[in-house]
Amino acid sequence: MQAESKFKHNLNTFLRYFVLVLVGLIMIYPLLWMIGATFKSNADIFSGIGLFTSNPTLEGYQAAMTNYGGDINILRAMINTFSYVIPKVVFTVISVTLTAYGFGRFEFKGRAFLFSVLMATLFLPQVVLNVPQYLLFSKLNWVGSSWYLPIIVPTLCAIDTTFVFQMTQFLRGVPRDLDEAAKIDGCTALQTLVKVIVPMLMPSITSVALFQFMWSSNDFMGPLLYVNSPAKYPMALFVKMSMDADAGTSWNRILAMSLISMIPSLIVFFLAQDQFVEGISAGGVKG
Repeated sequence: MQAESKFKHNLNTFLRYFVLVLVGLIMIYPLLWMIGATFKSNADIFSGIGLFTSNPTLEGYQAAMTNYGGDINILRAMINTFSYVIPKVVFTVISVTLTAYGFGRFEFKGRAFLFSVLMATLFLPQVVLNVPQYLLFSKLNWVGSSWYLPIIVPTLCAIDTTFVFQMTQFLRGVPRDLDEAAKIDGCTALQTLVKVIVPMLMPSITSVALFQFMWSSNDFMGPLLYVNSPAKYPMALFVKMSMDADAGTSWNRILAMSLISMIPSLIVFFLAQDQFVEGISAGGVKG
């Protein structure tokens, strides 16, 4: 009886891991194919769906790093991308933490109503806001700003409702006794936040920073609307600009540039994946 039970347990474990590995391979195959395609010629890319080629070449990477003239190249595009991504991440973390702290720790008139309105904005698609936001930023003369003001400044106002909700949920799991102890020690509300609450919120803060980093790095619509100068194009626009429909698209070059643009996000994710997973799981169950 015990041997039969152990056999069933081992069989169930094997089947679970087999399905997980199979699904994982199916999901990761497009990425592996993309990596392999960067070492293929344009003709080989369309010859089949195999990962490898009998004639590997670095032509795609060489073409990706080549400066074809003008005011932009892949290095300039990478610098442009992170020149607004990093400030967005920093300002988002600060504004979201302050907003969540206000909703999660203070009682004030209209608190429930304001939080409900904030949550309601989750159902408002960004495409609805594009026109009024563009008109506003245009009147402020921010469109085409060399400092990416229309992209960076709104993050100072905690506009990412998802992050506010996630941080508030996580904050509700932090014992209020810590606030009381800090108050007894003479800490102000801001000192309590910085010295006591923020260290407890680090997993959630890390997940917010990672999400914002990846979303901002991949953002296409924002730079398309508000960046007018090719010299200020980020990677998302630079890759699109490199697709020449008249002369024919060099797909190994496009795939190589896409892979290069993904590397920073992958590195950042793997460096902080433990706190990222902890922040996501804790933010979803605490309350």
